[in-house]
Amino acid sequence: MRAEFLLYAALFLTVIWQEEAAPLAGALAAHHGHADLWLVWASCALGTWAGDLTLWAVGRGGKRALARPGIARALALVREHPRAAPLAVRFAYGMRFTLPIACGAAGVRLPAFALWAGISAVAWAGLFTLAGWTAGEAAVRLFREAEHYELPAVILVFAIGATLFAAQWLRRRSRSHAKAPARAADG
Repeated sequence: MRAEFLLYAALFLTVIWQEEAAPLAGALAAHHGHADLWLVWASCALGTWAGDLTLWAVGRGGKRALARPGIARALALVREHPRAAPLAVRFAYGMRFTLPIACGAAGVRLPAFALWAGISAVAWAGLFTLAGWTAGEAAVRLFREAEHYELPAVILVFAIGATLFAAQWLRRRSRSHAKAPARAADG
């Protein structure tokens, strides 16, 4: 039970940057009896929805969010399709991070964004969870001997992903702090 909870928590947290890998791996684990398929789907949907809401809030932060690369294209899309853009956040490849930020920056209201981004998250997570479940049978045939190592392998992959994400985040943060005194001295 504890291992299942850790799997669902890992799916919830890592689906933001692991994207399709999270529901695919979670569904593979469910296919082999290590998790419940519906809880995998729910964990991935809630995790990606929470990530989209967080990015929307970043967009509401203002000018700093508008300086992000690719935001101009996403803002144009939101201004052209203010109702459809929140529904597209999970399916707009190449704009998954910038589109929710642009929705926040463009003033898309939270209730509307939350509703449509939630529907998008449920549909997206369902699509990739079902794909992972379907691929599970092929994986069983390929890796019959490795079945009892699946859950530790999935957890290891998520841990490596989380570590890489944290290292990248810390590196960006240290770069921005290193530039901050230089900007203050120029002012």
